[in-house]
Amino acid sequence: MAITPRTILTNPMSAGLLAASMLATAAVGMFAVSFCESNCSASYQVPQDVVFSQHNASPCEDVRLDKIADKTRWSEYDWFEYAKCFERERDSQSAIDVSTQGLNYFPRSEALYNLKGYHLITLHKYEDAVKTLEVGLERVGVASDGTLSNNLAWAGLWVPREMDLERARNLYTQSLAREPGVCEALHTGLWVEYAIARESRGLERARALRNFSSLQHQYEPCHDRLDDGNREALLEVMGAAVIIHQVDKELSSGFQGIKGTLPMPTHLVQEVAVELRKNHRGASIDALCREASPLATAHHTCVEMIDASVTTLRNQERAGLRAGQTPAFKLR
Repeated sequence: MAITPRTILTNPMSAGLLAASMLATAAVGMFAVSFCESNCSASYQVPQDVVFSQHNASPCEDVRLDKIADKTRWSEYDWFEYAKCFERERDSQSAIDVSTQGLNYFPRSEALYNLKGYHLITLHKYEDAVKTLEVGLERVGVASDGTLSNNLAWAGLWVPREMDLERARNLYTQSLAREPGVCEALHTGLWVEYAIARESRGLERARALRNFSSLQHQYEPCHDRLDDGNREALLEVMGAAVIIHQVDKELSSGFQGIKGTLPMPTHLVQEVAVELRKNHRGASIDALCREASPLATAHHTCVEMIDASVTTLRNQERAGLRAGQTPAFKLR
């Protein structure tokens, strides 16, 4: 999707700084706690430790036991590593809880804010994600990359009462300024400009469509991410295919002189259908479109378009089998 769990650990310099924090003393940890007690709102107070019953032991127990027993002496990296373990176990709520605990000690941790915000979005807790990532951006100050800004813009699309579209545009633009060409941020930008174009008229609408055109060209290399069978990549490209198709309808008549600058989107919809048949058989198209589309109107279009494309592909497969052809992939 447009969001990503990438963190400052992907930046070599920042990774070194974070690893160095493992040398933090208990006194430094207590200073961080004191800072949070005087500056954190009640909604961001740390919860109790994640508790697992004897018959349902934590899958990350070994990670915890490898660390110092006194959590007030844990480094930022210790908290991050523990939370990432729950992410690998696909336990988003525990990843959120551990990240929140870590933020009580390291209230300026870019990695922990991003990890918590990412999993709040994963659980569809968009308002909480917006609040978390806003606080993160404020406290981190100068972020090491564009991940926090991008994830905040994406969360905001789902809850327009929490964030207006101009703010979302500023955020994705900041993200791309820090890291040009990142697929997730380009995808976020496509959705933001699509939403602005739908709500605008005149020059503002023309501006949004021109921005969309530019982002679409930059996003083309990201289409190849469909090939690895990854569900998140499927959701991202599926959503992009739908709104690219919708905008193409708008531009087909030569709106504002943009005609002819965009590639036809039909092939991308077909590629999504092939990926669904190849690696995601049995998945609900309605559920996938609901998760891929922050705008309700786009969800309905997504269902109709992808379902029609999958049906066409399925009929072609069956016709090919009847003609004795070898299918590109096995039919079940």
